[in-house]
Amino acid sequence: DFKFDLFVCHNSNDTDWVKKVLLPELEVHTQPPFKVCIYGRNWLIGRDIDKCIVESLDLSRKTLLLVTNAFAVSQWCQFEMTMAQHRLIEKDNDNLLLALMEDIEPVNLNPRLQLMMKRKVYLRWTEEEDGQRLFFESLKRVL
Repeated sequence: DFKFDLFVCHNSNDTDWVKKVLLPELEVHTQPPFKVCIYGRNWLIGRDIDKCIVESLDLSRKTLLLVTNAFAVSQWCQFEMTMAQHRLIEKDNDNLLLALMEDIEPVNLNPRLQLMMKRKVYLRWTEEEDGQRLFFESLKRVL
């Protein structure tokens, strides 16, 4: 029993895309709507961020990492990725989804992210309309 279908880990630079593109697609244009957890909306003010991350992972059926260059260099995003991988091992449940939102500069690829990209099939965002449709169809199918 989970409170959310999806917890979205993303860098704050990508919040506009999450709110204007991802959430409407999953929560408005999909019936029944998916329940999505994002920071800023689902976290209580005053709580420790690390505790909010762990709680969000535990309350969500799947976790989506929105990988951008900003994500790749962010300490908090790396912490979220590490905790999500730890949960995957601890619960023996492959609930981790990866979405590559842009080409990642080689200098930003740390070994953990590089390994994950080699071992997992991931979604790839595109600016083409057909590609975006396929992106969301694939995401919804996995959810």
